[in-house]
Amino acid sequence: MIVWLNRIVDRIESVLVTGLVLVATLVAILQVIARYVFNHSLFWSEELILYSLITMSFLTMGMGVRYASHISVEAVYAFAGPRTGKILQIGAACLGLVFAAMLVWYGGKLVLNTSRMGQLSPAMRIPVGYIYAVIPSAGLFMMLRYLLVLRDLVGGRLYEPPQADIKTS
Repeated sequence: MIVWLNRIVDRIESVLVTGLVLVATLVAILQVIARYVFNHSLFWSEELILYSLITMSFLTMGMGVRYASHISVEAVYAFAGPRTGKILQIGAACLGLVFAAMLVWYGGKLVLNTSRMGQLSPAMRIPVGYIYAVIPSAGLFMMLRYLLVLRDLVGGRLYEPPQADIKTS
């Protein structure tokens, strides 16, 4: 089940990140055209681009776990034996899981508190709680990914991240 859920999260992250990049790019281009061609500024564009970039940053944290691209100290594994290296990897994954759980817990509290206050974004006038909802969502995605890593490590296998599927032709 966790593998099936991972595929769904992969798809959600890919679609959302791609869509957010597209939105940020198109809105930036529209803002330049509006400002320099029509001499009129889109007052909401900067806020939308900022929220798009922040949301992308949070969503890609789970992708970083999946593709093992977060910062790690590889030299430690070179000097440690295979057993110690495995213990260190399990410890690192457990710490990552705790961090992700804290994102869910405190991010959820932030969303609830902000929603209760009814705070709106300055330009677009959307509830800020909706914007903050990406924090616990990203934490849930990270938790799933760390559980997959731990499943492999505890099961006696080395976690092998999937190869990036970037097509060059």
